[in-house]
Amino acid sequence: MPKRSIRLSKQVLPSELEAVFLDDSQERRFRKLEEEAIMIDLHEHPMVKPEDPAQFLEYLGGRNYEWGYDAIRHGGFTAVGTANFYRGMLHAEEMSFIQFEDLCNEIELMLSDIESHSGVVRVTNSGDIEAAKQLNNVGFLPTVEHLAIGNQLGRVDLLYQQGIRLAGLTYRRKNYIGDGHQERNDGGLSTFGIEVVHRMNDLGMVVDLSHASYRTAMDAIGFSRAPVTFSHDGSYTLGLQQGGGEYAEGRLRRDEELVACARKGGIVGVTVQPSVVRSWGSNFSIDSLMDHYDYMVELLGVDHVAIGTDSSVGPVGDGSIRGLESPSAGKNIIRGLIARGYSDGDIIKITGGNALAFFRRVMG
Repeated sequence: MPKRSIRLSKQVLPSELEAVFLDDSQERRFRKLEEEAIMIDLHEHPMVKPEDPAQFLEYLGGRNYEWGYDAIRHGGFTAVGTANFYRGMLHAEEMSFIQFEDLCNEIELMLSDIESHSGVVRVTNSGDIEAAKQLNNVGFLPTVEHLAIGNQLGRVDLLYQQGIRLAGLTYRRKNYIGDGHQERNDGGLSTFGIEVVHRMNDLGMVVDLSHASYRTAMDAIGFSRAPVTFSHDGSYTLGLQQGGGEYAEGRLRRDEELVACARKGGIVGVTVQPSVVRSWGSNFSIDSLMDHYDYMVELLGVDHVAIGTDSSVGPVGDGSIRGLESPSAGKNIIRGLIARGYSDGDIIKITGGNALAFFRRVMG
């Protein structure tokens, strides 16, 4: 039986139609900022998905993946964290339990594809990212959604050798490192988890706590010898104030976690995922996202806030934030910050400057 053709999603969407309105003087500021800013997305899924979600597993079973270089460039990003883990779905129904081999295989396929494209480079530190900006290249910063290493500490080194420079400790469920945000009992960071955090510190690999349970996150902040990040999150307090409901109990981060991260010298990336930004109703607008930026800046100070969209290049559903359905719409974040009254200097920081400074502190 002949293999079905798999149509992939369009990389660039007409999201400009939903762009934040700016007056003439603000438009001039936007044009200047889009040229000057080194936009960095701490957490993105740049693998291009099929138009038909039912074909995703079939697509993953092959080896010819397409990556969203055009979407990222169109969105204004100089560098994006790649949040690899999708290939793990081939052998795991719960993504907390993906196999290490599948994760490494996806990373290898991505890096090989990067090598075959001009204008795209792998970046592993702040200097690489700044060079990519100067050369007008798209930078892929290899990162993983979570450390699928089982109980083998040496696998952290193997991932580092593949170029991984930022990694989540957990996903939704418990692993050998600690508890994910959906575990029933929150046991915090394990003894093995402490060893993992310290090894990441020694290598210069960023510890990401976005899917960690409350206690696991607080333990990791305490034990880490380097600044850490919540790379793609929203505010628990704001979620409750807005009526966020049950979802706020698990996925959104509490003020004390965010403050502890900032005091450690870390940064918080604000996600565009509607289920995090606003987990009820259908008013998925850029205003909802900007509320979280405002809250984070007020709570932590502008030097500790960054972009962490958790976006992907795939089918757009009714639940997407209008105007930020794809990485190709990344410049709308700049427009939204202008409309909220942020200064040019603060916008430069939030959209990439803070991430660059953070990478220098952690990666060297």
